[in-house]
Amino acid sequence: MAGFIGMMAAPVVVALVLVVMHGYLGGHVVRRGVIFVDIALAQVAAFGVALSLFFGAEVGTDTAWLAGLGATFLGALLISATRNLRASVPQEAYIGIIYAVFSAAMILVLTQVPHGSEEIHHLLVGTILWVTWHQVAKTALLYAVLGAVLWWAHGRLTLISEDPDAARARGLRLACWDLLFYAVLGTVVTSSVQIAGVLLVFTLLVVPTVMACRRGCVGRIRHLGFVLMVGVLAVVLGAGASYWLDLPTGAAIVCVFGLLLGLQVVAEALFLRRT
Repeated sequence: MAGFIGMMAAPVVVALVLVVMHGYLGGHVVRRGVIFVDIALAQVAAFGVALSLFFGAEVGTDTAWLAGLGATFLGALLISATRNLRASVPQEAYIGIIYAVFSAAMILVLTQVPHGSEEIHHLLVGTILWVTWHQVAKTALLYAVLGAVLWWAHGRLTLISEDPDAARARGLRLACWDLLFYAVLGTVVTSSVQIAGVLLVFTLLVVPTVMACRRGCVGRIRHLGFVLMVGVLAVVLGAGASYWLDLPTGAAIVCVFGLLLGLQVVAEALFLRRT
């Protein structure tokens, strides 16, 4: 147990920090019906990181982070602009196109980088096992600042997510508030993707929120409470499986989240059948 705590303490703590921030943002993503926006932004961020690697940077450095952030802001601008395009085309279609194009662009760039296949692996599954306490503190501080921005904008962002027509009637400029939301989401994703990888970032944002919605957890406190409970359970079980079975930590946590969601769906189906 001492070995587990010594090796896995920092990865578990940073994963829980990610759970809190992604849990809040996930509620907005699900209500907006843009489920794949986070994985699209994560892929845009990964492209920015890949571009920095092409020019000699290393994953996890400030240069790579700034490159990923710049690319993500471009993605946020593109996604926020798609709300105003023809309603006959769902916004999710544009998000899928952005994901596919930037995924292909990342692969093209990394094929020109030494050990590019390894870097693709790192950007997909992350290097959360090797996170340092300095990275944990820096991530927590950044998310605290972004959390303050979200707290200030919470009422307006919630109204836009739940009822954009009412928000428009109140005079809110949806494009501007969308850009703010996606810029914050993109900043979070840029930091998360270098630690946790694209797959775990998507899972943290969507799976706990979907489970909370299935349980009928309405209201910010109940929603975040349930998300945090599920997140703690999945992170601890995934980290434990990673340590004792010698598995990749990020992938193990993703699979535990999927297992918990699957168990919830089966349990609810059995309960409804009996009632």
